[in-house]
Order: sequence, then structure tokens, then C-alpha cells
Amino acid sequence: MCSERGSAVIEFILLAVPLFIPLTIYFGVVHSSSTISSDLHNLARQSARAFITSSNESYEVARLQSVLNQFESRVFIPSGINEIPVVQVECSATPCLTPDARVKVTASLIHRQSNLAGIFRFISTPERQFSESDVQIVDAWR
Repeated sequence: MCSERGSAVIEFILLAVPLFIPLTIYFGVVHSSSTISSDLHNLARQSARAFITSSNESYEVARLQSVLNQFESRVFIPSGINEIPVVQVECSATPCLTPDARVKVTASLIHRQSNLAGIFRFISTPERQFSESDVQIVDAWR
């Protein structure tokens, strides 16, 4: 008679492990995408806040660039995102810093995730467009 000792381990290795590999890859991609979306939303929120709290319209662009530079060096580059986000500002009034005006800031990024290494190098991920927005209202006591 043949011993069936260890057959459960062999079945687990042959059936379960191949299912865990695609799941691990999928969860890694989902985590990366959600992190980028969260970081872009934070960039849009902080940029809108910097924009509406500017004391003078001549400082708006410099303040937005400062926020973008800080996010690049402290958030995006350490996370492995080398692309530079594009920040767009839409105002509901002219000039933008009119009391009670709405300012919408949209941060966009086209990100291509790096290919996997080793035996998974044939798996490539396409470029993805990420875009997040935030709306802030200029204070009424301006």
C-alpha cells in the first residue's frame, strides 16, 4: 500500500500557491493606484487652500508652485512616482480672490507603473490617467 502522508501539502502547493500569485500582483496594483489617487487629492486640496489664502493675486502662482515642489520632493518621488502632476485652477469669479468665489483645483497625472521583474517580467501595466479635484471658497471677509 502506498502512503498518502504529505499529500495535503502537495495539493496545497499545486493548487493554492498559483492562485495567490495573481492575487498578490492585483493587490499591489490596487494599492499603488489608491495611493496615487489619495496623494493627488491631497495635492489638489493643499493647492486650493494655498491659492485662496493668498494675500495678493500676484502670489498665487508662486504659492501653487511651492506646494507642487513640496509634494514632488516629499510625497511623489519617495513613492516612486517620477511624473510631474499638472495643476489647473478654475475660478467662479473674476478676479479669483473675490469674496465667496469658488476655486476648483484639479491635479492630474499620467502614471506608468514599472514592469515586474523575474519570471513576471512579461506582465506590463498600461499608462493610467489619474485626476483629483478639490473646491474651496474664498472667505467673505476679504
